[in-house]
Amino acid sequence: MEERKKYNLADTQVRKKFVTYKEAMELYSMGLNLIKEHTAIAGASYKMGNKILVNTDIFDAYLEQFRIPGEYEGMARKFTPDLVSMYN
Repeated sequence: MEERKKYNLADTQVRKKFVTYKEAMELYSMGLNLIKEHTAIAGASYKMGNKILVNTDIFDAYLEQFRIPGEYEGMARKFTPDLVSMYN
């Protein structure tokens, strides 16, 4: 019997564009109901037959709107100008 390769889903070198709900639960540390609800709102769900896939690019962009600004963002802008786009 063939062994399946296990991927570290958080590794940016092997990051998949589409993941299953189960993989999304592991990747985003959320429960199934929360993943289903938010992927539907974000429009990141794709149904192919009986399989539902989550587009990680769309879902990541959706999650960014929930980011809580840090206390030291002004200081980060001053000392790391290359990261300024992250705070806009």
